[in-house]
Amino acid sequence: MGQPGTLAAGAAGLCSALLALWAMRGMPLGGLLLWVAPLPLFAAAFAFGPRIAVFAVGIAALAVLFGSTTLGLAVFLAMFGVPVALISGTALHTAALQPGRMDLSLPLAVLGIWPVVVLGILAASVSDLEGEMREAVEMGVRRMGVTLPDGMAGQIAQVKAAAAGFWMTLLMVGNGMAAQSLVTRRGLALYATPSLDDLRLPSWYLPLPVLALAIWALVGGAVALSSMLILLVPVFLLGVVGVHRLLRARPGRLAFLIGFYLLMLLFLQIMAPLMVGVGLYDQIRRRVTPPQT
Repeated sequence: MGQPGTLAAGAAGLCSALLALWAMRGMPLGGLLLWVAPLPLFAAAFAFGPRIAVFAVGIAALAVLFGSTTLGLAVFLAMFGVPVALISGTALHTAALQPGRMDLSLPLAVLGIWPVVVLGILAASVSDLEGEMREAVEMGVRRMGVTLPDGMAGQIAQVKAAAAGFWMTLLMVGNGMAAQSLVTRRGLALYATPSLDDLRLPSWYLPLPVLALAIWALVGGAVALSSMLILLVPVFLLGVVGVHRLLRARPGRLAFLIGFYLLMLLFLQIMAPLMVGVGLYDQIRRRVTPPQT
């Protein structure tokens, strides 16, 4: 670990911790700055390697612990620190095995697995996690001055954890892409950005949401349902990538993409299952183009 890497780890860790603490203390624009808290950590990882990423996360964790509480540290590590280390570590490890090529299969799987691990830890730590989520929904509704129909709070609580996992996934994807683009433009990237055409989940991943579905069908509960939905998020992302691939080099591509994302925002309950279907098709049935000879 050279001096530039050490300096980068220190700067990235302190910057990420500052952004997180700014939000935790309710400072102005904290809600917006929280969205970019993983960006410095990803940038350090993609420019200097996975060991620097772990070092940066460690520095950030110490700073967060110094500036908040153990609960704040746990939240930071669960939301930012550990997933950044896992995603960058798996991406760069495969790149080291295949020089010059960064494989995103394992990082894509981590996006689904890590939130489920966090949910499992919460379920094991809190005796009635579903009840706590229901109370949180009811409290939020009361603060907004909105009245929900009977049973609606319970239905929202069923998918509250899944919504949080979806948000965490989007957070990691957005910051990871932004960091790779940033270090690439500066000429600091260790590896080139991989083509989206190569994006696939590992072959062992698809049975996981099926297993979660079976558990939910047998025992029910918000934890099993949310786990299944969270594990489908990487498949959803494959579907979105499939739409981008379909529209590549098409006339009016930008207009189509704007319309597509507007539909996603307005009709997510309809578009999300559709994108999961597209992602499953790309993963299972789309034929790999044979190598040219």
